[in-house]
Amino acid sequence: MTGASSGLGKVFCRKLAAIGFNIVMVARRKERLEQLAEEIAEYHHIQTRVICADLSNEEETKKIVRDVNDLEVGLLVNNAGVLNTGNFLDNDLEDEIQLINTNCKSYIILTHGLANKMRERNKGALIFLSSLAAVSAIARWGNYAASKGYDLQFSEAIHAELKNYNIDVMSLCPGLTRTELIKMSKFNNLMMMEPEVVVDIALKKLGKTNLVVPGIMNKINFFMTRLNSRSMNTRLFSLVVKPTQELELKK
Repeated sequence: MTGASSGLGKVFCRKLAAIGFNIVMVARRKERLEQLAEEIAEYHHIQTRVICADLSNEEETKKIVRDVNDLEVGLLVNNAGVLNTGNFLDNDLEDEIQLINTNCKSYIILTHGLANKMRERNKGALIFLSSLAAVSAIARWGNYAASKGYDLQFSEAIHAELKNYNIDVMSLCPGLTRTELIKMSKFNNLMMMEPEVVVDIALKKLGKTNLVVPGIMNKINFFMTRLNSRSMNTRLFSLVVKPTQELELKK
């Protein structure tokens, strides 16, 4: 479980522990990881392992694969994510590169390292945290939306490649969700979903479908992108998230 110290990752850890999964938790914030690991191990009587790593760093990400070499990892949740708000040319270049490293490169490194063993065992499951943002360009979230589009298409391709090896692959595309990733305006609060609801839907659908878009409004928006032109989608999505972006830029 990457990005395990907060948001959807933290909820995934709790929900999976509740149904008996042992958890390997990966994130940068060691204190938070250790606190969560102690909580779920004591409450659910499962085993945990904490790995403190920066997923924007290629070598640290590769080391994760080596660190779990002694385990039989049955489910990989690629959840870690970074979002930069602002006009791309005004943003720091290194921040934008780190976004790609975290949101995309870490996913392919961990998938290549861990799914190979799943294929050998002929069983396993992968969950990729994409986003509703994956289906449209979004002004001032350009790199983020593009990275989520990459995650969506990559996970769909992996699904096609692994479906004959008894490996379930899910692309999870939530819309606005109450996490630390972004602040919510009063307007966007009306469309916001709770992370517990998103995770419950994902786990219920795992093994049944490879694409999950939680929430009725999100499903409608996802479908409507197929009817609109790409330029219209860009304008509409950029307009919807603009209040949230303005809050982000004021931080």
